[in-house]
Amino acid sequence: MKKTNLMQLVGMMAVAMLVFAGCSKEEAVTPNAPKSHLKGSYTSGTNNGYFYSLYWEGGSASISFPNGGGNFQINYSNVNDVVGGKGWNPGGTWTVGYNIGYLSGSYNFVGVYGWTTNPLIEFYVVEKGSVTGSTRIGTMSSDGHTYTVYKNQRVNAPSIQGTATFWQYLSNWGGAPTRSNQKITMSNHVNYWRSRGGQGFGSFNYMVFGLEAWGGKSGAINATVWRQ
Repeated sequence: MKKTNLMQLVGMMAVAMLVFAGCSKEEAVTPNAPKSHLKGSYTSGTNNGYFYSLYWEGGSASISFPNGGGNFQINYSNVNDVVGGKGWNPGGTWTVGYNIGYLSGSYNFVGVYGWTTNPLIEFYVVEKGSVTGSTRIGTMSSDGHTYTVYKNQRVNAPSIQGTATFWQYLSNWGGAPTRSNQKITMSNHVNYWRSRGGQGFGSFNYMVFGLEAWGGKSGAINATVWRQ
């Protein structure tokens, strides 16, 4: 089953509120996600030099920063959809360090999510959970893991540039442990997408490390992200 990414919801809400990001849940890869995205709530800002965002629809959700630096905590209960996290605007090809210190309840995705422009590209690196696309590009090795890589075209879909046609790149691993420092060498993924995807890559817009959950789920995450 395909799933539209919650991180896209963050983007679309941001456009609606005249902030930089704007994408919809239906832009990710699951067509059966809720479509009434703007019925939810959205908050974003900066904390300790990091960009953060949180969108939720139905139920309740909150984001806090209990331990400084790149640390964040998201609590959510009975949500139709929630997406949130912490990162950078713009993103880049640096190595992203992270530690998922605490993860409970139900969730669909934990990892890196972001956008580029010229061309307009939406991208995912899935560290826990699973997000897939319509076309399998191949597999790649990075940071000791094997990722299955997909691409998916969205036609006349919401994006950070309004309604547009664009491609998604998705690197799917999904086996990250908790309570352990891990890393994502973004340059490896970007180089693979650029050389194998066929659509180029573009200039970075925002990039976050965060969580997505939908379908009445409840849970919590406390994670820390940093640039290596």
